[in-house]
Amino acid sequence: MPPKPQHGTTLGQYLQQAKEECGYSLRQLAAKTGIHESSINRLLKDQVDEPVPDNLIRLAEALELNASDLFLLADLPIPTDVPSLETLLRTEYDLPEEAIEEATQNIQSIVKRYGARRQKEI
Repeated sequence: MPPKPQHGTTLGQYLQQAKEECGYSLRQLAAKTGIHESSINRLLKDQVDEPVPDNLIRLAEALELNASDLFLLADLPIPTDVPSLETLLRTEYDLPEEAIEEATQNIQSIVKRYGARRQKEI
């Protein structure tokens, strides 16, 4: 289970703890995320004033952390956009197209059955 940030924990400390709990070396984490080792090392040492949001997302995925926690620790605004259902199922669960289509149809059926209506913002 991924660690939860404690009061007073810095972004670097939190990432370091998660890296250790996952058993990754710096080189392994760099390979898994596609982020250069020196960039990760600077994050771990709290030497980055404004981390790149994409890097935080990739680190969160690799270390099985909540990306919002990383954004909060980095004092960055949390993204509010949500991926589409299809993108979520494809990327997070690696589902084939036929499973995505089935899930979409099932959700549409549930929405129709219960009369739920999506409110569009004007």
